[in-house]
Amino acid sequence: MILPGSLAAFFASYRAAFDALDGEAVATHYHEPSGIVTAEGYVHWPKRADACANMVALCALYREQGYATAGYELVAYLPQGLHGAFVTLAWQITRRDGLPPWRFHTAYNLLHTAAGWHVLLCTAYDEQRLDR
Repeated sequence: MILPGSLAAFFASYRAAFDALDGEAVATHYHEPSGIVTAEGYVHWPKRADACANMVALCALYREQGYATAGYELVAYLPQGLHGAFVTLAWQITRRDGLPPWRFHTAYNLLHTAAGWHVLLCTAYDEQRLDR
């Protein structure tokens, strides 16, 4: 299973934004509005600034926890017509100072507009394990 070129480029850019620990750059990958589902429930971000605040805080947490770089493998890709897709990735976060890597899965419901691909809904169903 391989992502089409535009989606592969989207996720490469998304990963690069995390590798830079640039929450604002990460947030540019999110639609306005968008949302996230975690173990705590659903959070709606009516404006990109709301997603940005979350991503800036997440990058700060990653920095504190020794984030070095991210990699991912495609688990699932389901095209949804010309303008939508559902993608699940298995992430591995390498950390500094010999800390064990994080491994988790995240699902993305994506929308393609004239501005490109954007995340409508992120389902972070494994990320609550990041405190290890």
